[in-house]
Amino acid sequence: MLDDMIDHLEGLSGQPAWRPVPADALAVAREAVPVAPTDLASVHASFMDAILPYAGGNLHPGFMGWVQGAGTPVGMLAEMLSGGLNANLGGRNHMPILIERQIRDWVREIFAFPATADGLFLTGTSQANFVALLVARTRICGAAVRQVGVTKAPRLVAYASNEVHGCVPRALEMAGLGSDALTRVATDAAGRIDMGSLRAHIRADRAAGLTPFLLVGSAGTVNSGAIDDLDALADLAGEEDLHFHIDGALGALGMMSPEIAPLLHGIERADSLAFDFHKWGHVPYDAGFLLVREGIWLKETFASPAGY
Repeated sequence: MLDDMIDHLEGLSGQPAWRPVPADALAVAREAVPVAPTDLASVHASFMDAILPYAGGNLHPGFMGWVQGAGTPVGMLAEMLSGGLNANLGGRNHMPILIERQIRDWVREIFAFPATADGLFLTGTSQANFVALLVARTRICGAAVRQVGVTKAPRLVAYASNEVHGCVPRALEMAGLGSDALTRVATDAAGRIDMGSLRAHIRADRAAGLTPFLLVGSAGTVNSGAIDDLDALADLAGEEDLHFHIDGALGALGMMSPEIAPLLHGIERADSLAFDFHKWGHVPYDAGFLLVREGIWLKETFASPAGY
C-alpha cells in the first residue's frame, strides 16, 4: 500500500489533474453494506481502481481550482505514524499531549502572542471561527450564558467585511444569535473592510440599543486574498471594547514569509486567531488551529467538571 501511494505521488505530473468518475467506479460507492469480512487485498485493489484515480485533484502540481493544500509525502508518512500511535488527547500524562502543547508554543511564538495565550487543534478555520465566537460571547455575557443561554443576553452584534467567509454567519446561527447579528461592512477598492463604514455601523448600533461585541478581521479573503488593516481594527476594537478575532485561514501563515509578514502587521494584537495548517502549510487534512490571547477564556467558555 505504501509503495503504491508513493508511486502515485511520484507520477502525478504525468496524469490529468482531474478526471470524471466513470460508471464502474460509481458502482463501488453504491455497494450495499458488507455482511461478511472482506479480504484486505481486495479492498486495496478496489481503492486503487475506483477511488485513487478520481480524487479532487488538489495533489496535482497543476491544480489551481481552489485554495486547497496538496499535502506532502512526508505528511502522508506522518499520518501513518499518527494513526499507528492512535493517541487520545483527552487527558492523562503522555508524550502526544506534550507534543501538541509544543506546537501551541511554536504557534504562539510565530504570531508573537503573549505567554498567557493558549490554543487547540480543530478540523479547520470554520470550526475555529465558531469556537472563537463562543469565547467572545462568553466574554461579553459572562459564564452564566452557558447555563441560561442567550435569551436573557443583550442583543449582540458582530462585524466583518462583506468579503468574510461564509462560515462566520453560520457560526452566529449555531451560537443562537442568528446570522442577522452579523453586520457586513463595505470594502474599499483593495477589498479590505472600510474603516469609516465600520465606525458608522458601530455608532448606529449603539444608538439603537444594540451591543457590539465581536469584530472579525480577514487575513486573506477567499475571493481576492485581501488583508484587512489589522492594526486599525485592533485600535478600534480596543476603543469599542470588542473581541477582535482574525480569520487567517488563507493568509495567516504568511507570517513565515519575509515578503508577506509586513502585510499582516497587527495580527499579534488579536484576541483570537484562526488558521489552517492544511492550506499554505500543506499538512494533510484536517489541521486547523485556534490561538486565543488569554487561555483562561477557553476554560471559562468550555471547562466542565466530570465525575469520571
